[in-house]
Amino acid sequence: MLLREKNNEGFPEDSACVSVSLFDMLSSLSTALDLIDIELIDHHNRVCYIATKLAIHLQFEPEQINEIFMAAMVHDIGAIVFSDRLGLNNFEVENAHLHGELGALLLSRFDLFQEFSPLVRFHHVPWENGAGNYAFGEAVPSGIHILHLADRISVLIDRRNPVLSQASTINRKISSQSGKQFSPAFVEAFLEVSREDAFWLDLMSPSIERVIQKISCLPRARLSLESLTSLSHFFALIIDTRSRFTATHSSGVACSAMELGIVMGMSEFDSSKIRIAGYLHDLGKLAVSDAILLKPGKLSNEEWLIMRAHPYYTYRILERVEGLEDITFWASNHHEELGGGGYPFGTEADNLSLGARTMAVADVFTALAEDRPYRDGMNKEETHKVFQEMIKKEKLDKDVVEALYDNYKNINESRKSAQEQELITLSEFWDCAEEKAGYVS
Repeated sequence: MLLREKNNEGFPEDSACVSVSLFDMLSSLSTALDLIDIELIDHHNRVCYIATKLAIHLQFEPEQINEIFMAAMVHDIGAIVFSDRLGLNNFEVENAHLHGELGALLLSRFDLFQEFSPLVRFHHVPWENGAGNYAFGEAVPSGIHILHLADRISVLIDRRNPVLSQASTINRKISSQSGKQFSPAFVEAFLEVSREDAFWLDLMSPSIERVIQKISCLPRARLSLESLTSLSHFFALIIDTRSRFTATHSSGVACSAMELGIVMGMSEFDSSKIRIAGYLHDLGKLAVSDAILLKPGKLSNEEWLIMRAHPYYTYRILERVEGLEDITFWASNHHEELGGGGYPFGTEADNLSLGARTMAVADVFTALAEDRPYRDGMNKEETHKVFQEMIKKEKLDKDVVEALYDNYKNINESRKSAQEQELITLSEFWDCAEEKAGYVS
């Protein structure tokens, strides 16, 4: 498979803005979250479909419907900080509010997602004959009870068996909890919309993403480059919370790539975009298990093969966002080699652009220079020796490597500063997460 970047498509340099689909953005994030646990594949899409159908049937205001739609697409985002998500796939969930709290905490980091973060925060609050209008001393949005109901319907579906044969059983179980777990009005709405076979068949459709796209009313969002950078940093936060070994790696690569891009003659616009690619380059690692990510020693051959797939998943996640073609190319080609021996696409030198070559050098440099819990970062001489060997083996671009060492002090100091700042951000996140964990337990 040969990937090619599309130079600045969707990126009008004169306005430094990107016109992207909000649905595409949420869909890519939802896909990334689903990679963490194969048992929950398409769970976010199914919850989104159910919740949106109910909100439309109940004639909610368009703004409310959009918020419910967006919240459903990422409602379990807080679960990425757990080493085991399987508990979410049970009808009864212990201490379920913790991942809702952590999800809202994550979503509050990006302005565009702050408005629906309360829906995520409270999405496991039961109805309890109306007592569920309040939780933790606060009034909750009515939409959370639609989200809660949709979530529980989704986990009752057994993907291994025909869905139509399960419909009556699911309806009975949901009905039995009317007034207890679920709002009676919303249960009644569910029983009405689920009378159609198409409702159930849509839930199990292999094209469910297209199904929910058709019922979406989300607008296209005109994002400034600054906003897109903020969004990519938000994605990086999700990646970096999973591993203490590489907790600030994405920020280091983003900064190094941008500084390298500048000295390589990239425009300010392209240098900003390659920073975004740096934040996103390891997004595919969400498909790698905690056991592998957190292993301090050498990976086994089987584990290494799993790890090798991560840039492929980075590509598959990002390709669905129209307008990010070149960023996707740069981010997903960071393990390709000039001699064609890299992975996952085996792209050769003729098809590796300056951005891709720069990203590869930035990734290796950051990995070598940054401190890890099990070793100190390498100094200039040590990293230079490694780079010379990689150049000899046709792994990296000599010109980009030379630019790195011609500007080593500035790039390294910028990289180090960016990672130190990111560590402060992550520490603040974890402190807040621990506080919330104590609050809801």
